[in-house]
Amino acid sequence: MIVEPEPTPRRGPLLPKGTLSRALLMLGLLALGLLFIAWVWPDRRPVTELDRYLRRGPTAGAEAMREALLRLSPAGRDSGPAIQHLIRLGFSCTAPDSGEGEWECLHRRPERGRRLVLVEARLRLREGATSGITVRILEEPAP
Repeated sequence: MIVEPEPTPRRGPLLPKGTLSRALLMLGLLALGLLFIAWVWPDRRPVTELDRYLRRGPTAGAEAMREALLRLSPAGRDSGPAIQHLIRLGFSCTAPDSGEGEWECLHRRPERGRRLVLVEARLRLREGATSGITVRILEEPAP
């Protein structure tokens, strides 16, 4: 005698017809609404002085920052005002061991797309006074 398994009862669809297409339509409308709000909504972050330098590009921004630092601490004068200005901008500065050497100041800023912007300022000292200032802005691409 051959025993055949009983047929399983046929079940209907889990969702009523058209539910999935309506859900996808609503998800698309919601995404469009969010994109529209993000496009229209103004960026209210304050523009900092460092942002103004970075918007000029690596070469022009570095030169503008160097000129501003030279106005604060001209050659032969105390480097304190320039160092204090860099610290206010968010730089971390390392002092030289003695009256001779370099102040090394560095600022790292993550940008969109996992890009990193490095701003480096060096103030050379001779007998406790500023003898030269160099500024570099480096943009490291995303990995």
